Amino acid sequence: MVTSHTLTGRRFAQPLLPIACVLVTTILGGACIAATAPRDGYLGVVQPDAWPPRVAGTEAGDDLWGRVAESRRGDGIAEAVRPELEALVRRFTPTLVLPKADHVTVDGRRYQLTPTEAGLVTDTLRIDLFQAAPYEYRDSADVSIQQLDLDSLVALTNDLLRHESDPSELAVSYFDWPNSTVNGWWEKYAARRTGPDSSLWAQPTVYAHPFLDEQSRVVIQYWFFYPFNDHIGNHEGDWEHINVVLNSDRSAVEEVHYYFHVRSVKLPQGEYQPEIVDGTHPISYAGGRLYNILDFPIRLLGREHNEGAHGNYPYAGEWEGAGGLGAPESAQKADRDSARVVRHDQFRVVLMPEPSRFDYSNHPEILREWWWLLVPVRWGFPAAASVGSELKMDVGNRGPFGPAFNPAWNRSAPGLHYPAYTVRKIGFVRSLVEDLLQPWYYLYIFRTPRFVDDARASGRTRRELERLGLVPLGGSGERGIGSPIFGLQLGIPQREFSSFYNSSTGISLWRNFWVKLRFGVWRSLAFEVLGGYQKFVRDRGPNNLLPKGSLFAYPITGNIVLRAPDALFRPYVSAGAGAYGWSSQLRDPTSGAQFLSSGWDLGVNGGIGIEYYLRPRVAFDVGVRYHWARAPGSPVSARGTGIGVDDLRFLTIWLGHYVRF
Repeated sequence: MVTSHTLTGRRFAQPLLPIACVLVTTILGGACIAATAPRDGYLGVVQPDAWPPRVAGTEAGDDLWGRVAESRRGDGIAEAVRPELEALVRRFTPTLVLPKADHVTVDGRRYQLTPTEAGLVTDTLRIDLFQAAPYEYRDSADVSIQQLDLDSLVALTNDLLRHESDPSELAVSYFDWPNSTVNGWWEKYAARRTGPDSSLWAQPTVYAHPFLDEQSRVVIQYWFFYPFNDHIGNHEGDWEHINVVLNSDRSAVEEVHYYFHVRSVKLPQGEYQPEIVDGTHPISYAGGRLYNILDFPIRLLGREHNEGAHGNYPYAGEWEGAGGLGAPESAQKADRDSARVVRHDQFRVVLMPEPSRFDYSNHPEILREWWWLLVPVRWGFPAAASVGSELKMDVGNRGPFGPAFNPAWNRSAPGLHYPAYTVRKIGFVRSLVEDLLQPWYYLYIFRTPRFVDDARASGRTRRELERLGLVPLGGSGERGIGSPIFGLQLGIPQREFSSFYNSSTGISLWRNFWVKLRFGVWRSLAFEVLGGYQKFVRDRGPNNLLPKGSLFAYPITGNIVLRAPDALFRPYVSAGAGAYGWSSQLRDPTSGAQFLSSGWDLGVNGGIGIEYYLRPRVAFDVGVRYHWARAPGSPVSARGTGIGVDDLRFLTIWLGHYVRF
């Protein structure tokens, strides 16, 4: 229990609740409730004194909303324009297609996770308090918003909006969806969909927020709220949106902006047009399954659905580089599954005002409805248990702040935090070939249609794309690792080495292992470290008399690489030198005795290759390299104990992958 004397007279970063809890404790005598358990699991991930600024309204606000003084409710919407705005946002409400596996089943009935009313999860504000120095968790409290009188709610709002950090005490405030695991979230959602308030939870809700862009066009942002996100980066609370841009007379759709993760698609875009039903209602496809190596382990071992990212896409299909860690994400058609389609006329459409126009000093009652839009609180536990929490980094597992604190609020796409995704559909044949060249996708092979970000067609310079993180650094900034572990490496003996040893085919880790590390040096030059081994089997000769055995060659070399400019296909040449090790194992065919020998010597290598970029940071790498090193030979006889040759010469053909960071 956080008592009143603990909080009295202190200011909190994020900025928190001394006044609110004092008022609650002294006036209501119980709205400040003790936390049931410590909630400091995110201590090393989320900073208590860090929160984004609320995005301000546009200067032309009065042209859209009317004069603030003419708003009787205190929400900044003049009563004369309210009916017109409500009709306008209903007219262009989108139709939403939901993810396939994003549902829970109770007694044989399926309940799809749908965008819901945000107020259903805002009844309790949770507060975690931290001592600033030494930095450690101190205490927790829950504030029942429903039990606060208006004076207390105003005081709480003012305290949360104070951007000032206390020197000794910090705090984090958030709305907390019950339970701490994904399976627990689904259990609670099932209870709500089948409980006494099931009709409220079953009603799809969308929040429509219009603003005027720099061309004085009306842009309507449609915000969808989901209680949680069951994806590779699980998190509680999920706000997603699209923008619908109207023409000059506000009679038709001129553009649609789709937002997903940290990217955005703006349509029309050449031949790519938005899908629109009934003339004024865009269709949006919510993602979706994330295709990467963690997908099946999460589904099978964690028993999670892993298909509820909820970002908005213009078409059904596979979107390369759209998901977390650059993975592709799926947005699926509904086909005949009507439960996954929320038609525009099924939504409860709520006109969402501009918080910078609120007059809660004179109309405190407006806070009952819109308090959550105004204040910087997280919509869920600050850092849910997921891959991100284990890595101590943000891969989408943190509870988000509300819409007005999203960088896209009152902004068109592309923009801050949401750079452009220039759509290009991949042809079936190319898609088939690229699937075959990426073995880690074989569980999802032949995904179609596939869309990629055609960064080259966007008109942006390579430097700009690098700055945005949409392509890897080039020139001196290049860092990469390559290996044929998901391919193969052929070793072909040359000259007298080929007289006694056969060619070697290494697949994955069988008979070979190679890796190269590349570091950009200057413009087209790079330095590369190459190392590995190749196993060659010895031929016993025409009369089956020579010793049977094998030889392992394992060089470690440093090479200079000359690379072509970055493009879909990028050729390169390399040359270098280093230490070449060898180990020979021979067995006498007569006596069965085994002879072992090994050694090291200097050697050189040179090669050419070409990289075919399957994704911005992943290339299929084909290379040919010639190796030469001195090696101690011996008479090639039935009892020879050397490797039988004076020169270790062999050619390698590398079929692998190169990954850039």
